[in-house]
Amino acid sequence: MSRVPDKPNVWCICATCGRHTVMERSLGFFIAQDYDGEHTLLVYNNSDVEQELDLPLDLPSNKHILLINQHVDSQTDKQYTNLGAIYNDAFGYVSIGCELLTHWDDDDIFMPNHITEGVAGYKRAKELQKGMVAYKPERSWFRHPKGLDMMGNNLEPSVFVEPMHIYDKKYALTTTDQHLQWFRPLLDEQKMFVDPNGLATLVYNWGDMDIPTFKTSGDCHNPRNFDNYRMVSREHGDHYLTPWKPERIEAFYNSLNTLQHA
Repeated sequence: MSRVPDKPNVWCICATCGRHTVMERSLGFFIAQDYDGEHTLLVYNNSDVEQELDLPLDLPSNKHILLINQHVDSQTDKQYTNLGAIYNDAFGYVSIGCELLTHWDDDDIFMPNHITEGVAGYKRAKELQKGMVAYKPERSWFRHPKGLDMMGNNLEPSVFVEPMHIYDKKYALTTTDQHLQWFRPLLDEQKMFVDPNGLATLVYNWGDMDIPTFKTSGDCHNPRNFDNYRMVSREHGDHYLTPWKPERIEAFYNSLNTLQHA
């Protein structure tokens, strides 16, 4: 069995387009992570309206945020037509030094221990069985307009996987199910530890009533799903991505705790 690094270098892929408010909140979630190893948030802005980063000067040295502005499919030299092509291009910017990969959807919620627990679960996976390359908790939180519940599903942002697996399988050139091309083989080949006791640190988010956000997974059978997503994703703010301040993030987490115990 190959040596598992004590503190693997973790990269998080975040594809975003015209969702300025939730992207700024998501930057705050990343900065709030308590993981003490190297970790990078790759923000892949695939809108034709470019953004810039406005980061705090006291960002810890083990946290890295990389912004890529690219709105043309590198394979076709034309505008993107599906989410899978976006993720394939975004993956191309992941550093060769990446040892563990996860996905960071801009509209979801990541608790401060998300990366820490993902790394711990990955280590358990490697100890459990030779050939394991991924980990996910069996269940994650689901935030909806009426509250907060636990749910079991694919929930790809809860998966921590070795980057070579993504390199080999890639993303399907579809919208909504683009992750299944790499996700299903993990199950079929028994290469992912789905831990029934894994701590839920992802909040799959359908509860932002005050922030309109188009959900491609909510219209998956519509052939115009991607076009509709593009049409309504036009919130570009001041063109500077400024993370929510720690006190605002903490207040948001506290509101989730209130829902959890309601």
